Amino acid sequence: MYRRKLGYSRVKNLFRFASPKMGRVLTLESSLEFDACFHFEYSPEIEHFEVQPEGFYYSFNGRSCPYTPDFAVVERGMRRFIEVKPQRKALRSEFRSRFHAKQIQAKALGISLVLVTDRQIRVNPILNNLKLLHRYSGFQSATPLHLILLKLVKYLGIISVVDLVSECGEEPGLVLATTLALVAKGQLTTDLVGAELGLDTRVWS
Repeated sequence: MYRRKLGYSRVKNLFRFASPKMGRVLTLESSLEFDACFHFEYSPEIEHFEVQPEGFYYSFNGRSCPYTPDFAVVERGMRRFIEVKPQRKALRSEFRSRFHAKQIQAKALGISLVLVTDRQIRVNPILNNLKLLHRYSGFQSATPLHLILLKLVKYLGIISVVDLVSECGEEPGLVLATTLALVAKGQLTTDLVGAELGLDTRVWS
């Protein structure tokens, strides 16, 4: 197997992603990998994700080449490797040939290797919504307003943030921030795909 270590470089920027799910700060090599982390962080189906996991050697053009996947994730109890690439690079002939060789070796090791491109990662409004959730993921410890909002949603069912403002009488920005914090922690649910998060957003328990 092969283990690669990330280090600072004068020619490559590194990105930091604070992951409440993993309980640590992750170091990424690209902004695309950084954006992918938001999907992993808030997907209820992904139990664990790791950056730059232990890799392996694969055969290409008669040579043994080292390879480290961008991520390893555990999704519904199954572990798999994920390679993140811009679509324009993923279409190149050499990349496709190398990636196929990597997939063959990964399969021989009993794990699948899949490709995810920017066209799957940088999709809005969901990515913008995930980034907004992440901004409030550490917003306050539990406060009386958190408990009030949870009780209101449980009692009233599906309700918009603006209606929560009317029910509790608190400042709209505070209610929105607290609601998003509850969504980020998985205590409330909302639609992240249909529209940008805001006062018109509807939530439920």
